Amino acid sequence: MQDFRNLQVWKKAHELALLTYRLTSEFPKEEIFGLRNSMRKTSVDIPAFIAEGCGKSNDADFAKALGASLAFANRLEYYALMAHDLGMINEASHTALQNEIVEVKKMINGFSRKLIISHS
Repeated sequence: MQDFRNLQVWKKAHELALLTYRLTSEFPKEEIFGLRNSMRKTSVDIPAFIAEGCGKSNDADFAKALGASLAFANRLEYYALMAHDLGMINEASHTALQNEIVEVKKMINGFSRKLIISHS
């Protein structure tokens, strides 16, 4: 068991959640319970599952939590595309968000592989 706050992957995922909150703050009021809420919840689930994984008793269970985190990152990637295509976020914001999502996904994949290899 380790402190999730010490993991670079968690720090990057937390930054992604903060960025998502900032970018969705200007969404139309009718989206408060729609795409805005979905993006915010999903972005928070990414670092939350990493944190949860730190409390697991073994690396295999931690890797499963990372798999869930990766799934939420993929979901957020789609939501960002949807928000962009609907004109809720501009091209520059979408690109910045997309780049952060991809970076987090790479970090999750790398960390997960490291756990699986050390578990083998």
